[in-house]
Parts: sequence; structure tokens; C-alpha cells
Amino acid sequence: MTPSLANFLYSLLAGVVVVVIPVVVGLVFISQKDKIQRGS
Repeated sequence: MTPSLANFLYSLLAGVVVVVIPVVVGLVFISQKDKIQRGS
């Protein structure tokens, strides 16, 4: 694997860590905080 390819893969991984994880945590937090009353 070339160094440029390795750097590209590392940057993708860093992007996933920086963007996806906080979004998922935020959505889970909001979904737990704002429960919608259904069917009553």
C-alpha cells in the first residue's frame, strides 16, 4: 500500500470519527430526551 493511499484511508477514518460518531450520539440523546407519546 502506497503512503498516499494509507493517508487517504486514515483521513477517511478520521472523518468518520469526527462526523459520524457525534451525530449518532446526538441523535440517540435527542431521541431519549424527546419521547413522543403515541397511541394514547
